Amino acid sequence: MFQRLLIIALFIVVAILLVRSIANWFNRGGWIGRGHSEIKGSWAVVEPLGRLGKAAENTLKSSLKLEGEEDLQKVAVLFDVAHRTVQSLPLDAAELRILADGASEPIRAVLYRDEALYAPGWLLFAADRVQDVHPDMYAYEVKRLTLTTYREVFPSDGETVLPPERTLAPVAYGTPPPVGDQYGHLGSLGAEYTRDAVYVSLLECPAEALPDEAMAPLLQLLFKTEDEPVPDGETTVDELLARYGDRLYAAAVHSMNRSESSAPAGSSASDGQPEPAGPGGPNGPPRPGAYSPALFRLIGAWPRSSAEPLFRAALESGWNDCARFLPESGWARDLKAVFQDSPYGAPA
Repeated sequence: MFQRLLIIALFIVVAILLVRSIANWFNRGGWIGRGHSEIKGSWAVVEPLGRLGKAAENTLKSSLKLEGEEDLQKVAVLFDVAHRTVQSLPLDAAELRILADGASEPIRAVLYRDEALYAPGWLLFAADRVQDVHPDMYAYEVKRLTLTTYREVFPSDGETVLPPERTLAPVAYGTPPPVGDQYGHLGSLGAEYTRDAVYVSLLECPAEALPDEAMAPLLQLLFKTEDEPVPDGETTVDELLARYGDRLYAAAVHSMNRSESSAPAGSSASDGQPEPAGPGGPNGPPRPGAYSPALFRLIGAWPRSSAEPLFRAALESGWNDCARFLPESGWARDLKAVFQDSPYGAPA
């Protein structure tokens, strides 16, 4: 009886080893990929990075046009880091440090958040690698393709999106007006700006007579104070700027391209870290870089010829919050539809 049980146990062990060997053989051939039904040996503490399987490699090659094996492996490794981070799978800290050393300074700054791995930062790193392979491809399109491919390889990570950009995506604009000497101080005022004599004098100007030389300081004042309360009965700076209409176009674009001078304290431009898009304010998350909800509320009232390029550029920057200021019109609905597969997430 004992001998029979021993034979049965031996048969079971052999069967298990045979099944595991077959599964590993399939995996090496790319039949089973990570995130599906791969059988891993319990002795492997940390698997080598970038072994995504043949099917995943073919997806990377075809979707991202990665012909060279070295380029393919670089992106596969970064995809793997992001995936393991999202799924809380083990990673080798020493290997991560080596990878991080190969990133540019702006990318390296977003690979970690609060000393923890930050998956969107590693996907930005992957997009940066793809951009190196395709230097003539538009940056937004590179990021969109990179995230689309990542979601195809790892469908369980579909909620992972890139952080918003600090500054506005490229958009054509003319030379912004210079700053007049008498208006320069407006940009440095605080919440008490409504009592400033020069500001009060601007309120008395007809809309068509408002000076171009005051635009830039007023926009800077808007960025600084739009989350601050204003005494009842006072005219806020966004109300004053609204009187300019789309005359503000060039000055507005210029201000959104200069996050170091326009971003409020505590935003991503001042701390070097990306932040999730949000309306800001004392109880909300910091606004991303040079994004201003109050400014896009004004832009939403401009003619389509002026408003559409700026909303498009904002969505290409991941400033999805701006979508709430789009007008109720056909072109605005079409624009939102274009960005449903945005690497920053679909605008609401």
